[in-house]
Amino acid sequence: MLLLETEQTEADNIVQLVCSANVILEGFPVIKNPPTSGFELSEDEADREITFEKLFRSDGLFQWFTYRQTLPVAVAIAAEAWRNKKLLYAIHKLAQSYETGCVTPWSMHPRYGQVFDKHTDNFTSHVGTSVAINLAYSAIEELDLGVKASREVPRSVGNGTFVWNPKVLDPFKARLRNAGIDPERTIDWVARGDQSEVPVYEMLNQPSETSDGVEVRDRQISVPDAINFSEFLRSKMTAHAFSSESSRLGPYEVYNVQQIARFLILTKCNLWNTWTEELRKRYN
Repeated sequence: MLLLETEQTEADNIVQLVCSANVILEGFPVIKNPPTSGFELSEDEADREITFEKLFRSDGLFQWFTYRQTLPVAVAIAAEAWRNKKLLYAIHKLAQSYETGCVTPWSMHPRYGQVFDKHTDNFTSHVGTSVAINLAYSAIEELDLGVKASREVPRSVGNGTFVWNPKVLDPFKARLRNAGIDPERTIDWVARGDQSEVPVYEMLNQPSETSDGVEVRDRQISVPDAINFSEFLRSKMTAHAFSSESSRLGPYEVYNVQQIARFLILTKCNLWNTWTEELRKRYN
């Protein structure tokens, strides 16, 4: 429970931001129908006692309240983002992406191999996948961490293979550093099962430590490459009229784009790999 001495609209915005931040932390919308608004407590002590008695202790009402171990950190994220509207919208967009379509983070562990079908013939699923990817990449753009290229200054100077154009990559890396993100950091881009992915995967050539080259074909790529691949999926297959390859997208592509967006947001909030004790010291 948050006690907020403010107007109703602002209180609701705070509650909703904390809930969205918690979805990002857990990487999965664990809480169904999270609270979307606060409620007023009377200044009269007797009325407050009645509220506490009926609302917090009555069966059918106290179930509205929930507890997750991640909630204190979600409040910390909300505090970091509150005065930064771009970051705030990035959090809400990524949370909505998870609500639209996602898989549990633990199901992506290499020891499980391929858990999900890579594609489906279900038309509604194709739309849900595309919306989830669009929202996740839009969250990256809210942070001003998308790839900035044009016909005059293309992102690649390669002929047949992808090679970054320094005129695009160098300022891109500078924007990442300004956001507190190491552009040389690598992450795992998940690829499982038979090699039936979209052409973007032809650029992936560095197997992760856990890759067996057959069922687990995860690749280790840099942060700029991960953002670039995410932008490719969004621009070429999901943001506009579907191409013939859009139906080849599935849960693994959604997970990959959401993961890089999640990493960027948490790092921007200075909360990536932050231990509880560190958080306590910071706010003390």
